[in-house]
Parts: sequence; C-alpha cells; structure tokens
Amino acid sequence: MNRDRRFAKAASLLVVLLTASTKQLDRLSEARAALLRAYEKGYREGHANGLKAGNDEPMLARKHDPKARGVIILWFAFFLMLMLGFLALGIDVAKLMATRTQLQTAADAAALAGISAMSPVTGTVVQDAAILRAQDASTHNKAFRNDAQPVTLLAGDISFPTTRSVKVTVRRDASTGGSMVTHVAQVLGILSLDVSATATAEADPSTSVDCGLAPLYVDLSGQQPVPGCLPDYVLKLSGGTGANQGNYGALDFPSCPGGACSGMQPTGANTFACLLEKGYCCPISIGQVLNTETGAMTGKTRTGVAARIASDTDSRPGICYSDYRGNGQRVVYVPLTTPFTPAAGGGGGGTVTVTGFAAFFLKDQVQGGSEIDGEFLFTSLPGSSSGGGSGTLYTLRLVQ
Repeated sequence: MNRDRRFAKAASLLVVLLTASTKQLDRLSEARAALLRAYEKGYREGHANGLKAGNDEPMLARKHDPKARGVIILWFAFFLMLMLGFLALGIDVAKLMATRTQLQTAADAAALAGISAMSPVTGTVVQDAAILRAQDASTHNKAFRNDAQPVTLLAGDISFPTTRSVKVTVRRDASTGGSMVTHVAQVLGILSLDVSATATAEADPSTSVDCGLAPLYVDLSGQQPVPGCLPDYVLKLSGGTGANQGNYGALDFPSCPGGACSGMQPTGANTFACLLEKGYCCPISIGQVLNTETGAMTGKTRTGVAARIASDTDSRPGICYSDYRGNGQRVVYVPLTTPFTPAAGGGGGGTVTVTGFAAFFLKDQVQGGSEIDGEFLFTSLPGSSSGGGSGTLYTLRLVQ
C-alpha cells in the first residue's frame, strides 16, 4: 500500500512536469508555425521576383534569408525544453522518492515507539506517553527539504484508532517547517512539493515468541488474570507438593542452537537454571506441544531466580512492579498452556500444549523450597502475530 502511494505521488509529479512542459511546447509550436508561414511567404515572393528578373533560380536561393536561422533556433529551443523536462523528472522525481522513503521510515519508527507505551495494568496504550515517544522517535530520522533535516511530528498528526493501536502521519510541508525543495523543476515553475507518509502500529496477542521465554508453564484455564501486586501467581510449585506425578511446572524445551544456553545438554537441572536466568531463544508457537521437566530442582531454581534478579539494575527485595525501576530482567515470559497431560504408560513425564503467552514480575527471591511466584503484567516481547491470538503478551507490529 505504501509502495502504491509512492508511485502515485511520482505519477502526480510526472503529470505536473509534463503539463508544464506541454504548455511551453504549445507556445513554441505556435511560434514555429508563425515563422514557417512567414518563411513560406518569403520563399514564394522571392521565387516570383527571381523569375521576373529572368533568373532560373529564385532570389531566396542566392541570398541567405535570416528567417531560416530563426527556425533553427526555434527547433533548438524546442528540444532544449523537452530535455529539460526529462532532466527534471530524473533529478526531482528521484529526490521525491527518496524523501518519501525517508518519511516512511520516520513514520514507521514513530508508530512503533508510540505503541510501546502500553500500560502494564490495563494492556492499553497510554496516549500522553505514546505521543512523547512517537515525537522523540521521529526526530532521530531525517528527510529532505533542501537537504536532509530532522523530521518534526506534530501532536495533531498522532491518533489512536483503537486502545491498542497508534497512527502517525509525518510531513514535509509548511506546517512542519517547509516542503521538499525541487531543483530543475523550478525552471518550469514548480518550486517545491508537499510529501507525507503514514504508518499504523498495533499490539496484538503474540502467536509466536522468538526469544526470552523462561522454562515454566502456567495453566490459567478458566481464569482471567488480574494485574497488580496481588494476587500472586504460582509459576512453579515447590518440591514435595506431590502435584502431577513429579511435575512442578518446569518445561523441557526442544534443543535450540541459539541463545546463551546453546551447547548445553537439552535437559537437566543445569540447563533449566541457565534458561531460567537467560531465556530460551528459539521460536515457540501457539499449538505447539511441549514436554515437561520432572523434578523439583530446588537448588537450581533458587540459583536461576537469584541470578536473574541480580542482573537487574533494581534488585530490591519484596517490591511490586509499580515501585520497580529496573532494566526488565525481573520480568519473566512464560507460555500459557493446557492442563498437564501425563505421558502414556506413566513414567512421570507428560506434555502441555501452548495456548498463549504471558508476563510476570518476580517480586522476590525464592522463599523456601522451590516455588516461584510472580505478579501478572501486560507487556510485549519480540515475536509474531497473525491475529486472533490469545494471552496477555503482545507483539508490536506495523499494519499499514
């Protein structure tokens, strides 16, 4: 759609330039026709006078007619105007297309920055914060006026079609400091051109997460998660609870060649602790069936959580997300799943099926045993969304 608008804008400039060129060519054609008529008239009169004088050749053939020189100059001017029109197309249309691309880049960045201002409590865009983020992002991009200048995004050009979408329009016109200045086209009276670009970004429930999931699963079947410091949600049960035949909420992710934990054994307590701290960095999608990891892994659970909190710039114990000022390491991302299904024939293992994704804030270290508790949040994480996903972890994407 953006490409179609760029071609339409280029086509509009082409029409303007060709129209201007056509007007000039019409004037030249009229002048040329008048000179040709005068030339033909002079030729006929000279031919008649030559015959009267008894000469076989007309007088015009023996004496140079200055009107013929005027015709040559006229033809030269005709082709000069034609070449000037094509030169204007080559230079100014190229600048127009470059400006349009620059503005589209600025609009895309501003829309994505705006949609990132999502409330962790409501899961909707905080409009004042979104406007500030979008305007700041636009200033880090440049587009042509006479030369490349920072892009100004007006607050009035930012709108919110839904509670989870942001639409921005960036411009090169008088309202934002000036239009794009032309060069060769100025000879044809086209001094500048207004250019604009629009982008819309929205937050959709993720259908796939690329990187960052903790090796935990949460079954919220029949529950509507509630944000806030209370209630706490259990992300992993403590050993000795006897739940689900030795399964306490840990996942055994498929072997993955990427991320900080690549190269480790695909299963086991050491891999679990690493993934709990660093996150799993291969895609996991809704509908995917995952194996569970058996055993409480008490020591490694405490180690992984402690390392994750220690790597945050705000490691204060016992705080809620509303008081948090860190770098995000204490926010864990987990798959939401169906209830645990025991493996056929027993043996302690089992499977769960991914139904969505959610985020939780680690308020404190593991307190006794190996239970992990978290505060529910609305937030986003790099991934993909094809629409229609469930869960409360969102993917930010451009839709227009």
